[in-house]
Amino acid sequence: MQSDYVSDDEVEQLGPRCFIPTVVRAEAGCRVRCTDQDISSVFGLMRLSTTRPFHIVRTARLAAKTSGDDMIGLSIGVTGNFRVRQDGRLNALTDGGTVFHQARSQWELVTGQDTEIQIIKFSRYLLPPGARGVSDDSALALQAHSAAVNLFARYVDQLDRSAADLTALQRADAGQAAITLLVMALRGPHAAAPDGSDVVLLDLVKRYVREHVTEPFSLEDLARIHHVSMRQLYRLFEGIDVTPAAYVRRQRLQAGRDMLVDPRHIGMSIGRVAAMAGFSQVRTFNRAFLREFGTTPSDWRHDPGADPFTRGARPGLPGGSH
Repeated sequence: MQSDYVSDDEVEQLGPRCFIPTVVRAEAGCRVRCTDQDISSVFGLMRLSTTRPFHIVRTARLAAKTSGDDMIGLSIGVTGNFRVRQDGRLNALTDGGTVFHQARSQWELVTGQDTEIQIIKFSRYLLPPGARGVSDDSALALQAHSAAVNLFARYVDQLDRSAADLTALQRADAGQAAITLLVMALRGPHAAAPDGSDVVLLDLVKRYVREHVTEPFSLEDLARIHHVSMRQLYRLFEGIDVTPAAYVRRQRLQAGRDMLVDPRHIGMSIGRVAAMAGFSQVRTFNRAFLREFGTTPSDWRHDPGADPFTRGARPGLPGGSH
């Protein structure tokens, strides 16, 4: 995986080594930075940054040599602007713009000044059968800044930045999750919910809650950040038989429980722990903690290993008799 500006000799090799071989040409004074990594054997990512116009050309000769048509490329604008000409059509795109290009087609991609794009490579056989028809329209561009495309682009960007820390199995799963989100984007805003996409989206929402559990946010914030309506947010959590509010509260309580026995917070008052866990009143925290864990925050702090069955957990509460 490269991250520095590449030399002129290295620039010339970018085209031939690309997952879809191309011919590249940098305009005078153009500096190019390229990172690439394989997520799995059939899914990979490349991030390309250019300071001046940079041409990536899939010539008719190269397209004619294609032995198979299963590999698909998808370019997403991160900053600046770029254009793609293929099949007699020109797509001019800015940040958030997304366009397909394929091995069997002749096309040209040209970046603008100070432009960064994310290029995704994948086998069309990763797509469900009903979505593989995208290969019949290689000049297809997705609707920029739609909720589904924004979600897909954000996920791919995060995957690109964190893939090096994942195991091979996790990377393969993450690649398939990206494909699921892509299918959701392909179906458009008025289509029925795509198979599997709700699971991926729910995982993203749950991960956000866990990673920001000590920060103040509302359910409206959660919906807005993930580009869904409040109705959609509630529908996502129906699949795990819990409301969004209950899930957030559970995560905040678990964070508070962990802080109570964390040596770094040993001198912190229970009121302060409650506030850090997102509870505005310590009494609310105490009642919710007892209901959730069958013990009080104070008892938990002094004896976290004790069994709530032997600590006077009240009937009807977790750990008590029923």
